[in-house]
Amino acid sequence: MKKVGIEKINIYGCSLSMEQVDLAKARGRDPERVLTDFMIDTRSLNPPYEDTVTMGANAAIPIISEEDKKDIGMLIVGTEGSVDFGKPISTNIHAALGLNPNVRTYETKHACYSGVAALDTAINWIASGLNHGKKALVIAADFSRKHFNKDHEFVLGGTAAAVLVSDTPKVIEYEIEKKGSWTTNVYDTFRPSAHAEVGNNEVSLYSYQDALEGAYMDYLAKVGGTIDFDKYFVNNIYHMPFPGMAFHGHRVLCKIAGISKKSQIEEHFKIKTLPSLRYAKRVGSTYGASNFVGLCGVIKTNDALKAGDRIGLFSYGSGCMGEYYSALVCPEARKTIDSMKIDEAFDARRKVSVAEYEKIENLRESYIENPNFTPDFSVADNWYDKFYKGSGKLVLKEVKDFFRTYERV
Repeated sequence: MKKVGIEKINIYGCSLSMEQVDLAKARGRDPERVLTDFMIDTRSLNPPYEDTVTMGANAAIPIISEEDKKDIGMLIVGTEGSVDFGKPISTNIHAALGLNPNVRTYETKHACYSGVAALDTAINWIASGLNHGKKALVIAADFSRKHFNKDHEFVLGGTAAAVLVSDTPKVIEYEIEKKGSWTTNVYDTFRPSAHAEVGNNEVSLYSYQDALEGAYMDYLAKVGGTIDFDKYFVNNIYHMPFPGMAFHGHRVLCKIAGISKKSQIEEHFKIKTLPSLRYAKRVGSTYGASNFVGLCGVIKTNDALKAGDRIGLFSYGSGCMGEYYSALVCPEARKTIDSMKIDEAFDARRKVSVAEYEKIENLRESYIENPNFTPDFSVADNWYDKFYKGSGKLVLKEVKDFFRTYERV
Protein backbone atom coordinates (compact mmCIF):
# COMPACT_ATOMS: atom_id res chain seq x y z
CA MET A 1 0.00 0.00 0.00
CA LYS A 2 1.33 3.43 -0.93
CA LYS A 3 2.30 5.99 1.67
CA VAL A 4 -0.23 8.76 2.33
CA GLY A 5 0.21 11.66 4.69
CA ILE A 6 0.78 15.34 5.22
CA GLU A 7 3.33 16.96 2.95
CA LYS A 8 2.77 20.53 4.17
CA ILE A 9 0.72 22.11 6.95
CA ASN A 10 0.01 25.58 8.30
CA ILE A 11 -2.17 27.20 10.96
CA TYR A 12 -3.81 30.61 10.72
CA GLY A 13 -4.68 31.91 14.18
CA CYS A 14 -6.45 35.09 12.97
CA SER A 15 -4.78 38.50 13.14
CA LEU A 16 -6.16 39.68 16.49
CA SER A 17 -5.96 38.20 19.98
CA MET A 18 -7.19 38.99 23.48
CA GLU A 19 -5.64 38.09 26.82
CA GLN A 20 -7.78 35.68 28.80
CA VAL A 21 -6.77 37.46 32.00
CA ASP A 22 -8.24 40.73 30.70
CA LEU A 23 -11.56 39.07 29.88
CA ALA A 24 -11.70 37.37 33.28
CA LYS A 25 -11.16 40.68 35.08
CA ALA A 26 -13.80 42.43 32.94
CA ARG A 27 -16.33 39.70 33.77
CA GLY A 28 -15.54 39.67 37.49
CA ARG A 29 -13.97 36.22 37.45
CA ASP A 30 -10.80 34.93 39.12
CA PRO A 31 -8.14 35.14 36.35
CA GLU A 32 -6.02 32.36 37.82
CA ARG A 33 -8.98 30.00 38.02
CA VAL A 34 -10.01 30.80 34.45
CA LEU A 35 -6.50 30.11 33.15
CA THR A 36 -6.21 26.86 35.12
CA ASP A 37 -9.64 25.49 34.21
CA PHE A 38 -9.57 26.17 30.48
CA MET A 39 -5.80 26.27 29.79
CA ILE A 40 -6.23 29.20 27.39
CA ASP A 41 -3.80 32.13 27.61
CA THR A 42 -5.13 34.16 24.70
CA ARG A 43 -8.07 33.74 22.34
CA SER A 44 -8.03 34.59 18.65
CA LEU A 45 -10.37 37.13 17.11
CA ASN A 46 -11.35 38.00 13.54
CA PRO A 47 -11.67 41.57 12.33
CA PRO A 48 -15.02 42.17 10.56
CA TYR A 49 -13.46 41.77 7.11
CA GLU A 50 -12.46 38.15 7.77
CA ASP A 51 -14.65 35.02 7.76
CA THR A 52 -14.20 31.30 7.16
CA VAL A 53 -13.37 31.95 3.50
CA THR A 54 -10.53 34.35 4.27
CA MET A 55 -9.30 32.25 7.19
CA GLY A 56 -9.06 29.12 5.05
CA ALA A 57 -7.35 30.93 2.21
CA ASN A 58 -4.93 32.73 4.52
CA ALA A 59 -3.96 29.42 6.11
CA ALA A 60 -3.27 27.89 2.69
CA ILE A 61 -1.50 30.77 0.90
CA PRO A 62 1.90 30.23 2.63
CA ILE A 63 2.09 26.52 1.79
CA ILE A 64 0.92 26.47 -1.83
CA SER A 65 3.62 26.90 -4.46
CA GLU A 66 3.02 27.47 -8.16
CA GLU A 67 3.88 23.83 -8.75
CA ASP A 68 1.38 22.75 -6.08
CA LYS A 69 -1.34 24.71 -7.86
CA LYS A 70 -0.86 22.45 -10.88
CA ASP A 71 -0.69 19.27 -8.78
CA ILE A 72 -3.77 19.74 -6.59
CA GLY A 73 -6.72 17.67 -7.83
CA MET A 74 -8.98 17.87 -4.78
CA LEU A 75 -9.91 20.67 -2.39
CA ILE A 76 -12.16 19.95 0.60
CA VAL A 77 -13.08 22.49 3.27
CA GLY A 78 -14.47 21.39 6.61
CA THR A 79 -16.50 24.03 8.46
CA GLU A 80 -19.61 24.61 10.54
CA GLY A 81 -19.43 28.34 9.85
CA SER A 82 -19.97 28.55 6.11
CA VAL A 83 -21.15 31.89 4.74
CA ASP A 84 -23.78 30.27 2.50
CA PHE A 85 -26.23 27.38 2.90
CA GLY A 86 -25.84 26.25 -0.72
CA LYS A 87 -22.63 27.47 -2.29
CA PRO A 88 -19.57 25.83 -0.70
CA ILE A 89 -16.77 28.11 0.48
CA SER A 90 -14.32 25.72 -1.16
CA THR A 91 -15.11 27.42 -4.47
CA ASN A 92 -14.29 30.85 -3.04
CA ILE A 93 -11.00 29.52 -1.70
CA HIS A 94 -10.24 27.73 -4.96
CA ALA A 95 -10.53 31.06 -6.79
CA ALA A 96 -8.51 32.97 -4.20
CA LEU A 97 -5.63 30.48 -4.42
CA GLY A 98 -5.61 30.46 -8.22
CA LEU A 99 -5.86 26.68 -8.52
CA ASN A 100 -6.38 24.96 -11.86
CA PRO A 101 -10.03 24.33 -12.86
CA ASN A 102 -9.74 20.53 -12.96
CA VAL A 103 -10.19 20.16 -9.21
CA ARG A 104 -12.87 18.23 -7.34
CA THR A 105 -14.02 20.61 -4.61
CA TYR A 106 -16.70 20.67 -1.93
CA GLU A 107 -17.47 21.36 1.72
CA THR A 108 -17.92 18.95 4.64
CA LYS A 109 -20.00 19.51 7.76
CA HIS A 110 -20.09 17.55 11.00
CA ALA A 111 -19.39 20.09 13.74
CA CYS A 112 -15.73 19.82 14.81
CA TYR A 113 -15.26 16.49 13.03
CA SER A 114 -15.54 18.26 9.66
CA GLY A 115 -11.79 18.75 9.21
CA VAL A 116 -10.90 15.10 9.81
CA ALA A 117 -13.90 13.98 7.73
CA ALA A 118 -12.37 15.96 4.86
CA LEU A 119 -8.96 14.50 5.63
CA ASP A 120 -10.31 10.93 5.53
CA THR A 121 -11.73 11.47 2.05
CA ALA A 122 -8.43 12.89 0.80
CA ILE A 123 -6.44 10.00 2.28
CA ASN A 124 -8.72 7.37 0.76
CA TRP A 125 -8.70 9.09 -2.63
CA ILE A 126 -4.91 9.06 -2.78
CA ALA A 127 -4.55 5.56 -1.31
CA SER A 128 -6.97 4.19 -3.92
CA GLY A 129 -4.86 5.48 -6.79
CA LEU A 130 -7.82 7.35 -8.25
CA ASN A 131 -5.91 10.59 -7.69
CA HIS A 132 -3.66 9.73 -10.67
CA GLY A 133 -0.68 11.35 -8.97
CA LYS A 134 -2.56 14.46 -7.83
CA LYS A 135 -2.51 15.95 -4.32
CA ALA A 136 -5.37 17.02 -2.06
CA LEU A 137 -5.68 20.29 -0.18
CA VAL A 138 -7.69 19.95 3.03
CA ILE A 139 -8.76 23.06 4.94
CA ALA A 140 -10.60 23.43 8.24
CA ALA A 141 -11.82 26.89 9.29
CA ASP A 142 -14.19 28.10 11.99
CA PHE A 143 -14.71 30.77 14.61
CA SER A 144 -17.17 31.34 17.44
CA ARG A 145 -20.22 33.58 17.64
CA LYS A 146 -20.86 36.31 20.21
CA HIS A 147 -21.49 35.02 23.75
CA PHE A 148 -21.01 37.96 26.09
CA ASN A 149 -21.19 37.26 29.84
CA LYS A 150 -21.79 33.53 29.41
CA ASP A 151 -19.68 30.86 31.14
CA HIS A 152 -18.53 29.52 27.79
CA GLU A 153 -17.32 32.97 26.71
CA PHE A 154 -13.94 31.85 28.04
CA VAL A 155 -13.64 28.93 25.61
CA LEU A 156 -14.28 30.79 22.38
CA GLY A 157 -11.99 31.75 19.52
CA GLY A 158 -11.22 30.24 16.16
CA THR A 159 -8.54 29.14 13.77
CA ALA A 160 -7.91 27.65 10.35
CA ALA A 161 -5.56 24.93 9.19
CA ALA A 162 -4.43 24.04 5.69
CA VAL A 163 -3.01 20.60 4.94
CA LEU A 164 -1.49 19.35 1.70
CA VAL A 165 -2.04 15.58 1.53
CA SER A 166 0.00 13.47 -0.87
CA ASP A 167 1.87 10.21 -1.40
CA THR A 168 5.14 11.98 -0.54
CA PRO A 169 4.51 12.91 3.11
CA LYS A 170 7.04 15.02 5.00
CA VAL A 171 5.20 15.63 8.28
CA ILE A 172 3.32 12.44 9.14
CA GLU A 173 2.34 9.24 7.36
CA TYR A 174 -1.11 7.92 8.25
CA GLU A 175 -1.60 4.30 9.29
CA ILE A 176 -4.56 3.91 6.98
CA GLU A 177 -5.87 0.59 8.29
CA LYS A 178 -5.67 1.65 11.95
CA LYS A 179 -8.79 3.64 12.65
CA GLY A 180 -11.66 3.35 15.11
CA SER A 181 -15.09 5.01 14.88
CA TRP A 182 -18.04 5.57 17.20
CA THR A 183 -21.26 7.52 16.77
CA THR A 184 -24.62 8.20 18.38
CA ASN A 185 -27.45 10.74 18.14
CA VAL A 186 -27.12 13.48 20.76
CA TYR A 187 -27.76 17.23 21.06
CA ASP A 188 -24.63 18.36 22.91
CA THR A 189 -23.60 21.49 20.99
CA PHE A 190 -25.17 22.60 17.71
CA ARG A 191 -25.91 25.58 15.45
CA PRO A 192 -29.63 25.66 14.55
CA SER A 193 -29.25 28.95 12.70
CA ALA A 194 -26.60 31.29 11.35
CA HIS A 195 -26.85 33.31 14.58
CA ALA A 196 -27.22 30.63 17.24
CA GLU A 197 -24.49 28.45 18.74
CA VAL A 198 -26.05 26.50 21.61
CA GLY A 199 -25.54 23.41 23.70
CA ASN A 200 -25.25 21.69 27.05
CA ASN A 201 -21.76 21.57 28.55
CA GLU A 202 -22.43 18.53 30.73
CA VAL A 203 -23.96 16.52 27.90
CA SER A 204 -21.07 17.54 25.66
CA LEU A 205 -18.47 16.32 28.17
CA TYR A 206 -20.10 12.91 28.57
CA SER A 207 -20.72 12.40 24.85
CA TYR A 208 -17.09 13.36 24.13
CA GLN A 209 -15.85 10.79 26.65
CA ASP A 210 -18.22 8.10 25.37
CA ALA A 211 -17.12 8.72 21.80
CA LEU A 212 -13.44 8.63 22.77
CA GLU A 213 -13.76 5.35 24.65
CA GLY A 214 -15.88 3.80 21.90
CA ALA A 215 -13.61 4.92 19.05
CA TYR A 216 -10.45 3.88 20.92
CA MET A 217 -11.80 0.40 21.68
CA ASP A 218 -12.71 0.04 18.00
CA TYR A 219 -9.16 1.18 17.12
CA LEU A 220 -7.71 -1.50 19.41
CA ALA A 221 -9.85 -4.13 17.70
CA LYS A 222 -8.47 -3.01 14.33
CA VAL A 223 -4.84 -3.28 15.48
CA GLY A 224 -5.39 -6.73 16.94
CA GLY A 225 -6.26 -6.26 20.61
CA THR A 226 -4.29 -4.98 23.56
CA ILE A 227 -1.31 -2.64 23.29
CA ASP A 228 1.14 -1.06 25.72
CA PHE A 229 -0.48 2.38 25.79
CA ASP A 230 2.61 4.09 27.20
CA LYS A 231 5.04 2.61 24.66
CA TYR A 232 2.80 2.38 21.60
CA PHE A 233 2.11 6.12 21.35
CA VAL A 234 4.89 8.65 21.82
CA ASN A 235 2.33 11.45 21.98
CA ASN A 236 -1.45 11.63 22.21
CA ILE A 237 -3.54 14.37 20.61
CA TYR A 238 -7.20 14.95 21.45
CA HIS A 239 -9.91 17.14 20.05
CA MET A 240 -9.77 20.45 21.90
CA PRO A 241 -13.02 22.44 21.96
CA PHE A 242 -10.84 24.19 24.52
CA PRO A 243 -7.31 23.06 25.50
CA GLY A 244 -8.30 21.90 28.98
CA MET A 245 -10.51 19.24 27.40
CA ALA A 246 -7.40 17.36 26.31
CA PHE A 247 -6.73 16.44 29.93
CA HIS A 248 -10.20 14.94 30.32
CA GLY A 249 -9.60 12.95 27.15
CA HIS A 250 -6.22 11.65 28.23
CA ARG A 251 -7.64 10.64 31.60
CA VAL A 252 -10.15 8.39 29.82
CA LEU A 253 -7.44 6.47 27.95
CA CYS A 254 -5.14 6.35 30.97
CA LYS A 255 -7.83 4.59 32.97
CA ILE A 256 -8.40 2.08 30.16
CA ALA A 257 -4.64 1.44 30.22
CA GLY A 258 -4.65 0.90 34.00
CA ILE A 259 -3.17 4.28 34.94
CA SER A 260 -5.63 5.39 37.61
CA LYS A 261 -3.91 7.53 40.23
CA LYS A 262 -4.47 11.25 39.76
CA SER A 263 -0.77 12.06 40.14
CA GLN A 264 0.17 9.42 37.56
CA ILE A 265 -2.42 10.70 35.07
CA GLU A 266 -1.25 14.30 35.51
CA GLU A 267 2.39 13.34 34.95
CA HIS A 268 1.51 11.17 31.96
CA PHE A 269 -0.50 14.05 30.48
CA LYS A 270 2.44 16.45 30.81
CA ILE A 271 4.68 14.11 28.83
CA LYS A 272 2.30 12.70 26.27
CA THR A 273 -0.29 15.41 25.58
CA LEU A 274 0.71 18.81 26.96
CA PRO A 275 2.99 19.50 23.93
CA SER A 276 -0.12 19.43 21.70
CA LEU A 277 -1.52 22.46 23.55
CA ARG A 278 1.28 24.80 22.41
CA TYR A 279 -0.83 26.66 19.84
CA ALA A 280 -4.29 25.79 21.16
CA LYS A 281 -3.52 27.76 24.32
CA ARG A 282 -3.04 30.82 22.09
CA VAL A 283 -6.21 30.59 19.97
CA GLY A 284 -8.88 29.14 22.28
CA SER A 285 -11.46 26.98 20.53
CA THR A 286 -9.98 25.13 17.55
CA TYR A 287 -13.11 23.56 16.02
CA GLY A 288 -12.44 21.34 12.97
CA ALA A 289 -8.76 22.35 12.84
CA SER A 290 -8.15 20.89 16.30
CA ASN A 291 -6.12 17.78 15.39
CA PHE A 292 -3.96 19.80 12.99
CA VAL A 293 -3.31 22.47 15.62
CA GLY A 294 -2.36 19.77 18.11
CA LEU A 295 -0.11 18.04 15.61
CA CYS A 296 1.84 21.22 14.89
CA GLY A 297 2.21 21.77 18.63
CA VAL A 298 3.58 18.29 19.26
CA ILE A 299 6.12 18.38 16.44
CA LYS A 300 7.30 21.86 17.36
CA THR A 301 7.53 21.19 21.11
CA ASN A 302 8.73 17.60 21.54
CA ASP A 303 12.46 17.78 20.82
CA ALA A 304 12.82 14.02 21.42
CA LEU A 305 10.38 13.15 18.62
CA LYS A 306 12.02 11.11 15.87
CA ALA A 307 11.12 9.54 12.55
CA GLY A 308 8.87 6.53 12.96
CA ASP A 309 7.41 7.58 16.29
CA ARG A 310 3.68 6.96 16.51
CA ILE A 311 1.17 9.67 17.44
CA GLY A 312 -2.39 8.81 18.46
CA LEU A 313 -5.14 11.26 17.48
CA PHE A 314 -8.77 11.61 18.50
CA SER A 315 -11.24 13.72 16.53
CA TYR A 316 -14.70 14.55 17.83
CA GLY A 317 -17.72 16.26 16.33
CA SER A 318 -20.84 17.14 18.28
CA GLY A 319 -23.95 15.32 17.29
CA CYS A 320 -21.87 13.08 17.55
CA MET A 321 -18.93 11.34 15.91
CA GLY A 322 -15.66 10.13 17.37
CA GLU A 323 -12.67 8.83 15.42
CA TYR A 324 -9.39 7.49 16.78
CA TYR A 325 -6.49 7.03 14.38
CA SER A 326 -2.70 7.10 14.30
CA ALA A 327 0.21 8.34 12.23
CA LEU A 328 3.98 7.97 12.05
CA VAL A 329 6.35 10.93 12.21
CA CYS A 330 8.36 11.61 9.04
CA PRO A 331 12.08 12.54 9.03
CA GLU A 332 11.40 16.08 7.75
CA ALA A 333 8.54 16.83 10.14
CA ARG A 334 10.29 19.36 12.39
CA LYS A 335 11.94 21.15 9.48
CA THR A 336 8.61 21.43 7.66
CA ILE A 337 6.79 22.84 10.70
CA ASP A 338 9.64 25.25 11.47
CA SER A 339 9.46 26.66 7.95
CA MET A 340 5.92 27.91 8.57
CA LYS A 341 7.03 30.20 11.45
CA ILE A 342 3.75 29.68 13.29
CA ASP A 343 5.01 31.16 16.55
CA GLU A 344 6.16 34.30 14.75
CA ALA A 345 2.78 34.63 13.03
CA PHE A 346 0.98 34.34 16.36
CA ASP A 347 3.33 36.90 17.91
CA ALA A 348 2.50 39.36 15.11
CA ARG A 349 -1.19 39.45 16.01
CA ARG A 350 -2.49 42.68 17.53
CA LYS A 351 -3.73 42.40 21.10
CA VAL A 352 -7.13 43.97 21.59
CA SER A 353 -8.78 45.31 24.72
CA VAL A 354 -12.06 43.90 26.00
CA ALA A 355 -13.83 47.03 24.72
CA GLU A 356 -12.35 46.53 21.24
CA TYR A 357 -13.29 42.85 21.33
CA GLU A 358 -16.89 43.68 22.19
CA LYS A 359 -17.11 46.29 19.43
CA ILE A 360 -15.75 43.83 16.84
CA GLU A 361 -18.06 41.02 17.94
CA ASN A 362 -21.09 43.33 17.77
CA LEU A 363 -20.06 44.39 14.27
CA ARG A 364 -19.59 40.81 13.10
CA GLU A 365 -22.99 39.83 14.46
CA SER A 366 -24.64 42.72 12.62
CA TYR A 367 -23.23 41.41 9.33
CA ILE A 368 -24.73 37.90 9.66
CA GLU A 369 -27.36 37.37 6.93
CA ASN A 370 -27.11 41.06 6.05
CA PRO A 371 -27.61 41.33 2.27
CA ASN A 372 -25.65 44.57 1.88
CA PHE A 373 -22.69 45.85 3.83
CA THR A 374 -19.09 46.99 3.58
CA PRO A 375 -16.95 45.77 6.49
CA ASP A 376 -15.54 48.38 8.86
CA PHE A 377 -11.84 48.54 7.95
CA SER A 378 -11.04 51.07 10.68
CA VAL A 379 -11.42 48.81 13.73
CA ALA A 380 -8.52 48.11 16.09
CA ASP A 381 -6.81 51.41 15.31
CA ASN A 382 -6.83 50.86 11.52
CA TRP A 383 -5.28 47.41 11.81
CA TYR A 384 -6.17 46.76 8.17
CA ASP A 385 -3.78 49.48 6.96
CA LYS A 386 -0.98 48.35 9.24
CA PHE A 387 -1.19 44.57 8.83
CA TYR A 388 -3.16 43.59 5.74
CA LYS A 389 -2.27 46.06 3.00
CA GLY A 390 0.42 44.62 0.77
CA SER A 391 0.45 41.30 2.63
CA GLY A 392 -1.24 39.22 -0.07
CA LYS A 393 -3.84 38.05 2.41
CA LEU A 394 -7.46 37.58 1.42
CA VAL A 395 -10.13 39.91 2.85
CA LEU A 396 -13.86 40.40 2.40
CA LYS A 397 -14.35 43.69 0.55
CA GLU A 398 -18.14 43.94 0.41
CA VAL A 399 -21.46 42.13 0.30
CA LYS A 400 -24.05 43.33 -2.19
CA ASP A 401 -27.37 41.52 -2.65
CA PHE A 402 -25.72 38.66 -0.70
CA PHE A 403 -22.98 38.43 -3.36
CA ARG A 404 -19.65 38.37 -1.54
CA THR A 405 -16.55 39.99 -3.05
CA TYR A 406 -13.12 38.96 -1.81
CA GLU A 407 -9.74 40.41 -2.68
CA ARG A 408 -6.07 39.57 -2.15
CA VAL A 409 -4.56 42.79 -0.79
